[in-house]
Amino acid sequence: MRAKGKGLAVATALLLCGVLAAVPWFTNFGTQRLMVEIFTVFAIALAWNLLAGYGGLVVVGHQMFVGVGAYALFALSNRLELNPWMMLPLAAIATGLFAVVSAYPMFRLRGAHFAVGTWVLAEMLRILTLNNEWLGAGGGMPLEALGSFDRWTRNAGVYWAALATGVGTLVVARTILRGRLGLALMSVRDSEAAAEASGVSIRRAKLMLWVIAGSLTGLAGAVAYMNTLQVTPDATFSLNWSAAAIFIAVLGGIGTLEGPILGTLVYFLLRESFASYGSWYFIGLGSLAIVTMVFAPGGAWSLITRKWPVDPFGVRRDMPRQ
Repeated sequence: MRAKGKGLAVATALLLCGVLAAVPWFTNFGTQRLMVEIFTVFAIALAWNLLAGYGGLVVVGHQMFVGVGAYALFALSNRLELNPWMMLPLAAIATGLFAVVSAYPMFRLRGAHFAVGTWVLAEMLRILTLNNEWLGAGGGMPLEALGSFDRWTRNAGVYWAALATGVGTLVVARTILRGRLGLALMSVRDSEAAAEASGVSIRRAKLMLWVIAGSLTGLAGAVAYMNTLQVTPDATFSLNWSAAAIFIAVLGGIGTLEGPILGTLVYFLLRESFASYGSWYFIGLGSLAIVTMVFAPGGAWSLITRKWPVDPFGVRRDMPRQ
């Protein structure tokens, strides 16, 4: 019965992916661009959720990975005059290398100092990029390499890249959480002392998660700015990226895979419905986040599982009974 249910879930997921992959043939460019935003923001929020919800690494400067990935893609594509879709893996690798280098100073910090430290690092990158003529300085740079493609091919290609990024991030996250790294991370999150006593290499586990989450975020950032065809320091290294990721994770449920899915859907529903209200829209988002943290600390997904104990991704680990 379990095998049958698993097969049905896989078939449903493949069918859904097939339907989503066909979107460019029956929707307009505006809808495609919106869905690119949804997929990339979801991937960024899920990567943040992995860091905070499973690794205990609350990152306020998550936008640094977005910016590094986006600028890596644009610089490689423009300077080397290569196909930008072929450069996406290199953008992810470049962000991963940055994550490795940044881990040394960041991991020397703890708690609030770590959170603020990531924001400071993101601001340093923004200022450095702002004063770098090779990267376009304050005016940024366009993605010239996409100019040789017709509009349909360009939009469809970016859409498929975003879809692959969103689905791929979810698959990677599930694989991590079902493996030894996921078990190590959850033990570290619950008690670093107990995890270390049981033989878990805390630094190694956190470093692996830091690099993986950073690479995934860099990839999503690169695809997100392929969608706009322009990068600027103020946009790519904007705190808005971290704010959106945190809001989505808090609303949906930190420390779950399902939470970012729910949070992303609610976030974009609210944005498309109420963004025209200006500052009142942001006040509403903040109020909703506060209400969620007070009355449903586990997010919307915790309210669902409280009534229906479901685990669609099979990553929940129950504590053994004494």
